[in-house]
Amino acid sequence: MMEEKDLHALVHKLQLRLSQRKLLEKLQAQIHKDFQRSGIGEFELRSSDPARWNEEIRHMLKQLSENELQHLLYLIDIPELIIRETSAHENRLFYLSNAILHRELLKVFYQIQYK
Repeated sequence: MMEEKDLHALVHKLQLRLSQRKLLEKLQAQIHKDFQRSGIGEFELRSSDPARWNEEIRHMLKQLSENELQHLLYLIDIPELIIRETSAHENRLFYLSNAILHRELLKVFYQIQYK
């Protein structure tokens, strides 16, 4: 399972390079792009507080069918291992939301690092 501290470390690392507002903008743009590509439609993080992002994504994931969720996870490139490990877990959406956030933040990190 992906640990929360890994996510916080990544957010912190990005915040050293970007303002909070810029990080939120880039993350929102990346999430928006991937959710659009999956056909789910409009979704944006509303909070500027990273501690609330998981909750926002989790709320949206609850509204998806299992097929939509699987398609989204595939497009975002969530490792199969995480999907399998969380499939029967009672906090499945929490872990999947964390995995989505982690992956999207990594994409933002790589965009900044290698542009």
